[in-house]
Amino acid sequence: MLTHALPTGIPAARPANCRPHLYLRQVRMSDLDSMQHVNNARLLEMIQDAHIDMFYLRSGPPGQEIRPRFVYARHELDYTEPLVLQPEPVTITTTIGDLRRSSFRLTSRVTRDAQVFCTSVSTAVAYDPDARCSRRLEEAELALAARHATPPDPAH
Repeated sequence: MLTHALPTGIPAARPANCRPHLYLRQVRMSDLDSMQHVNNARLLEMIQDAHIDMFYLRSGPPGQEIRPRFVYARHELDYTEPLVLQPEPVTITTTIGDLRRSSFRLTSRVTRDAQVFCTSVSTAVAYDPDARCSRRLEEAELALAARHATPPDPAH
């Protein structure tokens, strides 16, 4: 197991097999707007579907599921090409970076073959719904995020 130091100085385990999360999503007729391409709000929904798949649907074996609690603090989306209806699904590739005490960044790319339609950078913050404020990420949440973490930037 490899380890690296987070920018905040927190040591975090980074499994040797960390890799991007891949999510396949078929474009549906209901995703299309009047110009016959996927509406930007629908693209964000597709990206959030990929995040749900990563954190809640594939988070561990039965009895060992991790249910992270976080809210989005920010989404930045760059649209590079219109996404239209085709038989082939799109792939949403997500990695996690800038893993800190109470937040992390998700970078997601919506692609079909080599064509990139959208890149999203989302900031997620660990949240305590009872106290209605941010909180520290738990060790299990950090480990889950580390599965899809990008290598740390040596310049930082």
